[in-house]
Amino acid sequence: MKRILLAGAMDATSQTFVRQLSENDQLQLTVYTPSAVTLPQTVTALTEETLDEGGLTAAMMDQDIVVALIPTIKLANTVTTLITAAQATGTSQVIVSRTDDIVELPGQIRDARRRLMTAHLNFDLVDGLAGVSTLLAVNPAPTAVFEPETSFPIEQIMS
Repeated sequence: MKRILLAGAMDATSQTFVRQLSENDQLQLTVYTPSAVTLPQTVTALTEETLDEGGLTAAMMDQDIVVALIPTIKLANTVTTLITAAQATGTSQVIVSRTDDIVELPGQIRDARRRLMTAHLNFDLVDGLAGVSTLLAVNPAPTAVFEPETSFPIEQIMS
């Protein structure tokens, strides 16, 4: 069983992602967030600020993978806390995902990448939850599947 810590603010999209991941019997999820959110009962929920180094370090104990969901504006500062906690716990893999598409802050992205590289951690820096899902090698179940109520022969559609 793979133990995964998801740390960061939980918006509606990331909450859906957590619910989908929680349906995978091969994963044990812990969510570390400053947000008051409702999560599935199978998910361990810890409410704390991501920049709280002591709390984040405690949450990282015995986790196989840490996924940090960080807005670009807080990227460099949060990565510093993340690195300290990961090094203290010996975390084997860190995935940092930007939770927005702000490109006006290239310094934050460069600084975060530089800090991660010099920390000598096994890390990935990605944009969005699709990149996280790929790196975790899990595919969350889709939330809805479209199935047409009626099928028509192609000849009828083309006429």
